[in-house]
Amino acid sequence: MKKIILISVFCFIVFVVLGLFIIRKSLFMDPKFKYSQEYEIGKRNIKGEVDISYFTSKSKDFDIGANKYGYAVFKNPNKAFSRLKKEYKKGIKLIQKEFKFMPLSNLNYKKYKNYGWQVKHGSVDEKEQAKFISTFMDIYENSYELN
Repeated sequence: MKKIILISVFCFIVFVVLGLFIIRKSLFMDPKFKYSQEYEIGKRNIKGEVDISYFTSKSKDFDIGANKYGYAVFKNPNKAFSRLKKEYKKGIKLIQKEFKFMPLSNLNYKKYKNYGWQVKHGSVDEKEQAKFISTFMDIYENSYELN
């Protein structure tokens, strides 16, 4: 009986530690991935060719800069993520419903990135929103990891 209790406690501790690690990695931005320079195509170490005006035309909260590695990031990723969840509810719901995902969060945003452009159902507006969500997440993830 003591053995079962010890094994259960050990498994619980491992589960909690792993859970905290995953949540920490997903919720907290490493400073080296934060906005640290302007995103100017062809300058310094800038990677890719992101159309900044495309994002800022949708919301000033989607303003883009670059991290220290030159990848496009939202200058304020938390604000951008909040705005996305507020303004693109239909697209988020469509992706969630079609692929049976949990509600959008920092723990599952990659699924929304990978599947948003693949939606088959919904109105034209919902499908456009879903595709934008995939595009948004392509930039958003740069604040949390190196591609």
